[in-house]
Amino acid sequence: MNFDREQLDKLLSMDNDNFVALARTIAEAAGANKMKTEVLLANPDVLKRRISQMTPQEAREMVDSAGKEKGEEIMRMLRERGVDLGQ
Repeated sequence: MNFDREQLDKLLSMDNDNFVALARTIAEAAGANKMKTEVLLANPDVLKRRISQMTPQEAREMVDSAGKEKGEEIMRMLRERGVDLGQ
């Protein structure tokens, strides 16, 4: 997967409601802890700031850490929302 900074910025420019909904869906698909997810999503601006500081390599590693099948599901969800981070 190749991560493009422009596409990552597109994700970060989403309004907070849509960003939180997408992040929640991705977290569920990845099997993340629901309580930890809700704590992170309580302040989307902080989460966006953390993501904005990630390198493309770190973003790729984060998606890859979910495993192949879940990673592909995450990428599909992003593409459906107009954010294509590559394959």
